[in-house]
Order: sequence, then structure tokens, then C-alpha cells
Amino acid sequence: MKSKTGKVRKSVARPASRKPARRPASKKKSGTKALQRSVYEGGCHCGAIEYSYATALPVHKWEVQCCQCSFCRGHGACTTADPAGEMQFRFVHPEFLRRYRFGLRTADFLTCKECGTLVAAVLLSRRGAHSMINVNSLREIPRRLPAGKPAKCNGESAEERRARRARSWTPVSGPV
Repeated sequence: MKSKTGKVRKSVARPASRKPARRPASKKKSGTKALQRSVYEGGCHCGAIEYSYATALPVHKWEVQCCQCSFCRGHGACTTADPAGEMQFRFVHPEFLRRYRFGLRTADFLTCKECGTLVAAVLLSRRGAHSMINVNSLREIPRRLPAGKPAKCNGESAEERRARRARSWTPVSGPV
């Protein structure tokens, strides 16, 4: 854009509003196609832990799984992830963040000490941090969200579980 003096001015990007549950995100180039991502906001009930989940997958194509272990059943967890997406956490009250590991101790399950919500799980690996979200912690449950399918991961070794999660969970950018 040119100013009155004829010099080219750079436009300044403004931060995106956090109000909508879903908003378009930036386009990412993949080969010759540009993917339009949508961003879904979520977090715990009291607002201490928040996240933004960006994905180009239409909601009706999300793979929603309901783990059958007693921890996930007890928290009403049905989860999803997109290995081509992006996850960002915001810890509004970091003192309320509780990391819980159980079983093979391959991931941190992020719960809120204040309200008890299971928000997500995070895998920390050599390839970086990867996460899945509890779809029940989304601010608004999207229309056309598929019903969760029962999932069991019995019989996996710790290394097999880490490798599967690193391949299938959403990469995390920013603090974990």
C-alpha cells in the first residue's frame, strides 16, 4: 500500500480474536495446493487451560476415538488428532495444570486441578511434542462430529505406542 509520499507501507498483522469457537486459519502450502485450516478453541471448564486446534480436515472426517481404559472412561474422553494440523496451548493459570502419567507412562494427560477437566494428552519425543484433544473439551462441539469409536491399545509396547502417537497425533507449537 502506498502512502501520500509515494513510499510503500507494510501492513501490520493484527492478533486473531479468541471469541469464535472456530475460525479460518492461515493457508499452508502442500505441494501445489493451499490448505485452508479451521481453528477450534477448547479448554477446561474454569478457563485455566486453553488450546487452539487447527486442522484442514472437515469435521465429518475427524477420527474420534473413545479409549476404553478406566481413566479415559472416567473422564468421558473421546479424542481426535490430525498429524497435518497444529496445536497450541495457553496456560492462563499454570498452577492449575496437572500432568498425569499412567500405564506405560508414554504421555502426559493434561487435567485441570481446579475443575477436573481432561483437556488433552501430550507426547514428548525426539520428533517434538504431539497432542490429541478431548473433543468434549471443545468450547463448541462442531456439527457433524462423528460418534466416537471404542479404541483399545492393549498389547502395544511402550515404544510401539510412542511411535504410533508420534505418527498420528497433532504437532504442538509453543509451550507444552
